[in-house]
Amino acid sequence: MGQFMDHDMTFDVTSQLGLVGEPTSSLNARTPRFDLDSVYGGGPTVNPMLYRSDGLRFRVDTAPGGFEDLPRASDGSALIADPRNDEHMMIAGLHAAVMLFHNRAVDVASAEGITDPTEIFERARQLTTWHYQWMVLHEFLPLFVGQQQVDRALMRRRHYRPSSGAFIPVEFQGAVYRFGHSMVRPSYRANLAGDAGGPFFGMIFDPAFNGVPDPDDLRGGHRSARRFIGWQTFFRFPGFEGDVRPNKKIDSNLSTPLFDLTPGTIAGPEQAPNVLPQRTLLRHITWLLPSGQAIAREMGVPVLSRADLSELRDIDRRFDRSTPLFYYILKEAELMQDGERLGDVGGTIVAEVIVGLLQLDPSSFLSAPGWAPELPTMSGSVTGDFHMVDFLAFAAVDPASRGQ
Repeated sequence: MGQFMDHDMTFDVTSQLGLVGEPTSSLNARTPRFDLDSVYGGGPTVNPMLYRSDGLRFRVDTAPGGFEDLPRASDGSALIADPRNDEHMMIAGLHAAVMLFHNRAVDVASAEGITDPTEIFERARQLTTWHYQWMVLHEFLPLFVGQQQVDRALMRRRHYRPSSGAFIPVEFQGAVYRFGHSMVRPSYRANLAGDAGGPFFGMIFDPAFNGVPDPDDLRGGHRSARRFIGWQTFFRFPGFEGDVRPNKKIDSNLSTPLFDLTPGTIAGPEQAPNVLPQRTLLRHITWLLPSGQAIAREMGVPVLSRADLSELRDIDRRFDRSTPLFYYILKEAELMQDGERLGDVGGTIVAEVIVGLLQLDPSSFLSAPGWAPELPTMSGSVTGDFHMVDFLAFAAVDPASRGQ
């Protein structure tokens, strides 16, 4: 989900890895909002290929096993607004779930008595976007940084205070928000019974399956009966709690598959290097990012000691006192929060930017004081709250809807 949110906020299509550039000149191909433009694109008028002929609902295909899939071209590539949302099966499944959620929201808008097609579409998009934004603020951000950090950012953003409209700071985009890379496990169960009646389990990426029509890893860009997500392996649905597998903690260790990315997982013109942490660290050079210690001092929060970072001395004798920001926030989370959430520097940046993007968006749910979720939860009742399991149930991709 963190990766899906990232693709909704940022898409750097111009800067070059390792070449110093001016951050303000780097084009962001996404709007700095949680407006799901990575799914909606320019809407039915600008991107009609994303939508059915009615101009109201998304095109969602059905895979051979009967489960939803992204619409695809003959070469397997997904026909979606942001190609990064087909990098692996999990994010492709999230993208499909959002499209299905919107399609059902069209029915809700029609039932409200709206008759104009444009108004129906916009109402369905608002319902989809606002419930998604609610989860970002009330469910996912607290998991990333802790509720205290969220509350502090809502009351006062001390550091992210743009003077003329929202923007994505390079410290956030190029380093801190990439904390999720450390949470990726090398392998996952995509579903419990899709592979000849058994679980479809695979490495997230495995170069051994490059060019294979139905690879045994979880890369995107392919369609088959077994390539769908059983969401009870990722989120805790009532009655399926024991099926969930936990995330890897936030720490300074990254899973092996991220050191050999497969073709199709790297967006943008530069396909080399294919080592994900190397690409992240090269961004530090591109944008001349300050060290983690420099930001900690500027924020007035505790600074990691040189002993905390002693493993870096064998790489460069300066790194234990001037540490690349990406590594610093991983180590900070590991030492300060036992890897359960981000520490002071990382948590402050993530909380303030995400809260700021919502507060500075004139079309977000925060622009409607007192708004609460309007759609029913899994209980069938409107409770004024909404979680990811409710979102997936409304989209009818939950285990109960699938009879699993």
